[in-house]
Amino acid sequence: MFSPTEREKRRGLRLQVAVRGCDADGRSFDEESLTRNVSGGGLCFESRRFLPLGTRLELRITLPRPLRHHFSGRSSYAVRALVCRVEPVPGEGFRVGARFLAEIEV
Repeated sequence: MFSPTEREKRRGLRLQVAVRGCDADGRSFDEESLTRNVSGGGLCFESRRFLPLGTRLELRITLPRPLRHHFSGRSSYAVRALVCRVEPVPGEGFRVGARFLAEIEV
């Protein structure tokens, strides 16, 4: 998402993200969520579901106007990702860290 020199610097951005994948029981799901932070290599988002480490996801991040110039003017960024961290949040669900694997052409 950002230049290689900024790859691992996390930015506290609250962006809309559509999450698609399979949950811990193997059931496919689509979920709308918000990011907690974003870096060039991945993001952290909120989820109502437990997603085991290693779960593969498809993410579509809605880009606000000020960020679109980083993405050739596109209004969204679609990417395949891998769950690399899961943190329970009592009464709220989970915070899920996902590492970007490959951009999805849309």
